[in-house]
Amino acid sequence: MSPLETGGLNRIPKALLLGLMVLLIFNTAMAAAYGGWIPIPEAASEKKLVRRVGRAISDYYWQMAAAAGVHRSKAVRNVLEIMEEALQGDTMADITAALVQHSGTVEAAIASEQRRRQREIILEIIGKDPKVRARGEEKDTIVLSGGEVLEGQELLSVATLEKLKGEPALAGMGELVTVEVAKGEARLVTHPRDLEYYQHLELELEQLQKQLRRVQKASGILPLEGQGIIVEAADAPGGYLWEEIVHDQDIREIINSLRHAGAKGIEIGGQRLGTDGWVRCVGPVVVVNGETVAANPIVVKAVGDPAGLRESLKELQEVFARTGKRLDIQERDSITLAAK
Repeated sequence: MSPLETGGLNRIPKALLLGLMVLLIFNTAMAAAYGGWIPIPEAASEKKLVRRVGRAISDYYWQMAAAAGVHRSKAVRNVLEIMEEALQGDTMADITAALVQHSGTVEAAIASEQRRRQREIILEIIGKDPKVRARGEEKDTIVLSGGEVLEGQELLSVATLEKLKGEPALAGMGELVTVEVAKGEARLVTHPRDLEYYQHLELELEQLQKQLRRVQKASGILPLEGQGIIVEAADAPGGYLWEEIVHDQDIREIINSLRHAGAKGIEIGGQRLGTDGWVRCVGPVVVVNGETVAANPIVVKAVGDPAGLRESLKELQEVFARTGKRLDIQERDSITLAAK
């Protein structure tokens, strides 16, 4: 069943809902930055709010489809149901990626089905016109914009012209429609503007796919390859004092510096850090994303401008040296970060 409720968040315009998603992401990033940069797992209340926003946007599209009269279309229902399923992600990154991936497809499907329905209505109305049904072999064309006949009015009866103008489904239809009439029948003729419209949709889809890949790479869903640096953080030789051992706050300092230097992606001990990544030290063991990783040295890989990333760690490298700890940095022309 299509969820066409009218209360709650689903009454908020889509632009505002998307803005709220951006605000939530910003708030999470700021909280992470002031808490040592490494984000902690999402709180249940925040996840619930994100899910509500996702649900509201899904409802918005169902209402958009209903308003266009195409919510019963199999094609539209399929893409809406796929979007609904994708919006049930476990993290903010999942839901954001789902919105980027599916919103353009859903809108294109609704627009396409609406145009198809409008053209069917135009053909049905014109096809029933007595003057059209009485036509012989000679071909003529009628050009319409919505219910307004721009060319070929003389080919239609007054009743048909009024019916076209008064048809609610044609209100606001901006594309030109060309209808050829001959032998008592009416048929559609593809207008050049239609080709431009579909080319525009293809370009928009391509841009959305690029945005999706950027989101997936930033969140760690996809592997990331590029130039960058490899950092090794090790305890002081034979060290046992607190300041001689690499702790999770030291790792956070490294990650924080790399993030501020524009790192596109970071990996610790083979574990990719995404928007919901975290690092903890449990005694002598380092845990990243819930997985134990090799320690002493801790190996951190970062993709980004090698010189800028190296420079961001210069001060921390000096601090390490004063306590006997080691922070080695190697630039690489090519580094591949694994997906989560």
